Amino acid sequence: MPITEKPVSWRFEIDLPELGDEFATTEGHWELHDLQRRGEDDAAILYDGLTFRLASPLRIDAEAVWAGESLAVTIRLECGLSSQCSRCLEPAHIEILEEFMYLYSLRQDLKKRGTEEEADEFRTVRVPCWKGALDLSDQVFESLVLALPSRVLCAPDCRGICPGCGKSLNREECVCATQEIDPRFEGLTTVEFERQTE
Repeated sequence: MPITEKPVSWRFEIDLPELGDEFATTEGHWELHDLQRRGEDDAAILYDGLTFRLASPLRIDAEAVWAGESLAVTIRLECGLSSQCSRCLEPAHIEILEEFMYLYSLRQDLKKRGTEEEADEFRTVRVPCWKGALDLSDQVFESLVLALPSRVLCAPDCRGICPGCGKSLNREECVCATQEIDPRFEGLTTVEFERQTE
């Protein structure tokens, strides 16, 4: 069953580095073999009209470090996904290896204080208070969705399918295109032309 929101069972928490220590870092590592856990049915992600399923485990690595009064968290995703080729509709494999940075802050006006260039480097998340651990679940799901392609190809040179008969042009040649005649010129097929000899 396709999902469009974070699975309710997802929970990825990372401990906060020691407050006041700008060199302290904490890390989190997780591995998922399906998109839902705890006895729920396996699921696929529905995104932009395409359905994506895990073809290899989703590996999530996170690292947190203080950046002034805010917490900078880098989320790295690695997995293989299967979907349907946008051209020929055959199964296609996609490898995902992406990294995203989030800045967690108590301030509301964080983006206004930074430059536009700085704002493009990370996504900001406001937190009400600092606790011993930070839940990254929403940002992990957001990162996964952002990493998904809007168009999937089984191969760069995929020829697609014939719009007339639906045959895969990757597997066989199709004569539909050569047999089709523009209705405006259909009358010309009955005209006989005389050949001139020199």
